Amino acid sequence: MRDDRTDAVSWAREVLAAQGADVVAVEQVRQRAWSTVWRVRTGDGDRYLKTAPDGAAIEPALLEVLALHGIPHVQRAIAVQGNHVLLPDGGPIVRLADASERDAVWQQVMRNVAEVQWATEPAAADDLVRAGVPDVRLGVLPEVAAALVDRWAPELRSVLPMLSDTAAELDELLPMATLDHGDLHTGNAFARDAVPFDWGDASVSHPFCSLLVAGREDVPGAVDAYLETFFDEPGVAADPDVQHLVGLATTLAVVPRVLSWQRAIDAAGDAMPAAYRSAPRDWLQTLDSGSGESEVEGMTGIEDLRSACSGRLGVVLEGMTGIEPA
Repeated sequence: MRDDRTDAVSWAREVLAAQGADVVAVEQVRQRAWSTVWRVRTGDGDRYLKTAPDGAAIEPALLEVLALHGIPHVQRAIAVQGNHVLLPDGGPIVRLADASERDAVWQQVMRNVAEVQWATEPAAADDLVRAGVPDVRLGVLPEVAAALVDRWAPELRSVLPMLSDTAAELDELLPMATLDHGDLHTGNAFARDAVPFDWGDASVSHPFCSLLVAGREDVPGAVDAYLETFFDEPGVAADPDVQHLVGLATTLAVVPRVLSWQRAIDAAGDAMPAAYRSAPRDWLQTLDSGSGESEVEGMTGIEDLRSACSGRLGVVLEGMTGIEPA
């Protein structure tokens, strides 16, 4: 890893020199077992350099795909090479924003994430998988879950039928595959322009999987802002059918979350602190509650939901069993 870090800094210096930027200083601002970040000070502003070991370095390719497809609300990399990515300064993070503005900014981040997901589905999502972003789409999620359970918590194989049924139900009701951030919180979004960043935990899965982590932020109205943007319908977050969809997806979202931790642990090797090595098992154990969303009654009001909503919801519902497009 030390050689990789040295190579990353040398590469960044070469890139900036070729662009005519004078590098004043390079300061390591974060080092974790699965990634390292530097602030590169230049005469015309700061840049940020990030690298990761093999197996955990999906972000450079992911950003290239999103740029190729013109996906909005995403940082554009200055340069990418292998496991390294050089990025512009995004400004302060939402978590450190002024308290009087923080909630409103986070709500806008959530709206922007919904826009990112719609722009990514389906063509960019296919390209992301081809570029190496983990494939946890609903059709393969049960198989991914089985492999994770076998490795990290074989005594929990009893949860696999529930996950399979939940994936099948969600795939029938709201069949989508797009970008799941994987670790969306106020520390992973810039206040300026309300842009999410740090896509190292991302996967291609159901869009609502991003709400597993984002929904834990104590910001009133943030999930509502996301859902209203996603469905292009004010007030839709209060609909029981939409709440059911969210419950299904956030149950399933444990699977890409565990996969992300597995990738980090495998990539970091002996450098991974012991405190993090139980993370995959800990997440899987959250599924063993015996009272999952799979026990909730079906979406009996889906016809009314289709009739009440317009635009995007009508598009998604075209794929639902027994429902004709609006």
